[in-house]
Amino acid sequence: MALLGLLLMILDPFRIVRNYIFKPLATLGLAVAEEYKARKERSVNTTKNLFLKLIVVVLVGFSIVWASIFLYLYFYYSYMPSVLHVKDVHLNLRECKNGAEDCQPYPFANVPLTNHQRFLMVGQPYKIMLNLEMPESEHNGKIGMFTVCGTVRDYEEGYIAKSCRMSMLHYKSDLLKTILTIVFAPLLVFGYREQKQHVTVELFSNFLDDSNQPATNIDITIMCPDIQLYSAQLQVVANFTGLRYLMFNWPVLSAIIGITTNLFFILIVCILSWYHWDDTEWITDIRDRYKQIVKGVSQVASIQEKQLTSKGQEETDITPPKWLMDEE
Repeated sequence: MALLGLLLMILDPFRIVRNYIFKPLATLGLAVAEEYKARKERSVNTTKNLFLKLIVVVLVGFSIVWASIFLYLYFYYSYMPSVLHVKDVHLNLRECKNGAEDCQPYPFANVPLTNHQRFLMVGQPYKIMLNLEMPESEHNGKIGMFTVCGTVRDYEEGYIAKSCRMSMLHYKSDLLKTILTIVFAPLLVFGYREQKQHVTVELFSNFLDDSNQPATNIDITIMCPDIQLYSAQLQVVANFTGLRYLMFNWPVLSAIIGITTNLFFILIVCILSWYHWDDTEWITDIRDRYKQIVKGVSQVASIQEKQLTSKGQEETDITPPKWLMDEE
């Protein structure tokens, strides 16, 4: 260092180069370096803030969208009942005990309308139908018309509603039966087709369940003791109207409208909440108002205290001295 100082003194004895060349250049270089460092730090901080804001916006938007979808799905599954309920009907001849005269040995079955819980929604109209699989036999053709009755009961076996409907096999002439047998002979031989018909009997067209007397089972009776059946099924179909009809027949459009509506209201709530909590002036106003109230109360208390003090002094001044009272 001493050698370097000696060389500088020899080369630049009057410090002209050092003061007017090296020092300005060094100062300018340091200023440029500090400015570059500050800009770099500001750009890094700006990038971090932008990245954090972007993450927050994405997370909030993702949460709002999923909240809208969840609300619509919750509303859909709580508002929309099941469309179709199918129950197998196992028919047996009714047992007549003690020779009751009003009892007839008709095919009878008791079908429950519950599956660990009620599946009939209160206020929703239902269509109750009985599907019969009947062979196209000569015996069933001779029976002709037959009556099917359905009686809806509650958990105490109390009567709720009853309906009786008539039905029969679809008529086919002997010539038509012969032609169909010849045409479908290969399928009939190999068992891919059977000579049977599906007869649908609509017992209730617009059944409404009551919350005070809920339906738990239905009694099915076929008023023909010698009818021939392969199987029977009870179908409970929801008859949708109004909003349920739109949501069932146009599910995609209903989902778009419902989710968009939920998204709109949730965004409004979030925006209002953001502006409400972001504006902290109301907290300052409340604090100032509180201070004014406390200050006013303290001032009123001090004024009352001064008034009481002054009244006490006046009473003391008015009271005559004791020696004057004794003389009187």
